[in-house]
Amino acid sequence: MTNMYNYSNQARKIVTLLFLLLVPAQALKASEPSQTAFEKNLTIETAKQTALENNPGIRQTLARIRSAKAILGQAYASWLPTISANGGYIYRHIDIQPDYDPFNRVKGDITETTGSLQLNWLLFNGLARRAETLAAKYGVEQAKQTYADTQRLLMESVATAYYQAQLARENIRIAEKNAAFNRELEKNAQIQRKVGTAPRSEMLNFSIRAIQAESDSIRADRDYTVARTVLAELMGIDKTELSAELGPAPENTEITDVIPSYEQIITLALENRPDLSAVEAGINAAVQRKDAAKGSWLPTVNLTAGLNYDKQTGIDPDQEERNRYAGITARWDLFTGGKRSSVFQQKKAEVFALEAEKQQTILSIQSGIRQAIANAEAARKQWKRQESALKMTQQVRDDIELLYKTGSATLTRLNEAQTDLVRAQVLAASSKVEYLLALEELSSETGNIPTLSTPEENIAPVE
Repeated sequence: MTNMYNYSNQARKIVTLLFLLLVPAQALKASEPSQTAFEKNLTIETAKQTALENNPGIRQTLARIRSAKAILGQAYASWLPTISANGGYIYRHIDIQPDYDPFNRVKGDITETTGSLQLNWLLFNGLARRAETLAAKYGVEQAKQTYADTQRLLMESVATAYYQAQLARENIRIAEKNAAFNRELEKNAQIQRKVGTAPRSEMLNFSIRAIQAESDSIRADRDYTVARTVLAELMGIDKTELSAELGPAPENTEITDVIPSYEQIITLALENRPDLSAVEAGINAAVQRKDAAKGSWLPTVNLTAGLNYDKQTGIDPDQEERNRYAGITARWDLFTGGKRSSVFQQKKAEVFALEAEKQQTILSIQSGIRQAIANAEAARKQWKRQESALKMTQQVRDDIELLYKTGSATLTRLNEAQTDLVRAQVLAASSKVEYLLALEELSSETGNIPTLSTPEENIAPVE
């Protein structure tokens, strides 16, 4: 069973790593998600759906979408005028010696009441406003694609934890059957020892092997608890809610035997992968930010209008002023010390960096699909062979058991046959889970994402 446990530990490390990538520490402090009641058996579809609705990482990416939409709202607001109202009531003590009357001083207390209403409307800023609005739109699209990619990675992590829990539970069953088998032979050996037809060592042999099988069951139960705890964490629920009797349902025996070719899925993957779409949206936004930087070389034109009121009392005579104004103002920065050029070069370099990231993402997708297909094909072949080997090993063990009971086979041969059977059962279960995980990986690489039944607008944001 050593190979199985090594594989189990590696898979749990992968799950933990993905979870840490998806859920930063800040997200773990989010408000408690609503709890979900489960049926007697938890299916993988229910586990995925619950994770999509409750996982803090999902909620965090939804918050980023809302943030991007708010930035877009700010960009739209720049197309509308700004209206400002100002007012004040001020007490002043004055002590003035006027230049026009140097022999007299004016002293006194006055109050000043002021009010104004001003309108400013940006009419033109070198098309920078239009580019900034488009950049904000692409920012929303990028946030949505990042949200979709978070879903994709989360589903792969949920599947890993779910199938690892199934594997651990299957190993519990194998260990329990092995223990029961040896306990039964232990009873028979006790009876034969009492009548003097079997030595004590034969009875102790079965006792020892039963204890070893029970130890295997304890380790498998530990793995089952760990896998379920990770699964509950990914689902965004309290682990106590996913109690021992509410573990994952038995695996579906109808597993697809058809693995698509690279040519069949690469085009679909390049169209559907949300991480690639997010990079493309980022490139489009960066291009618009670069274009917005060009606007600094052109003048800014504003429409301005307003009303002013100013009244001073306490002087003789009282002063009261009212005025209205309207006009167009322009500003043109002719020299900025190279700042405009530096900003433009920065935005241009950001576009180049994102284009290189896109090429790297495409290469990663192509490589990932090839690896996923190779893993799936190898896992399928291993699973088929291990299933065949298990059937033959089961038959051998049954035959040896009959021969042992009739005295035609030795105890050593029976021990070997039982050990081979347990090993074959573990390998068959491990190879099946490995194949299921390979299929999940292939589906994830293709860009398939389960549909979230709860609209994103109805999911509570991170607080």
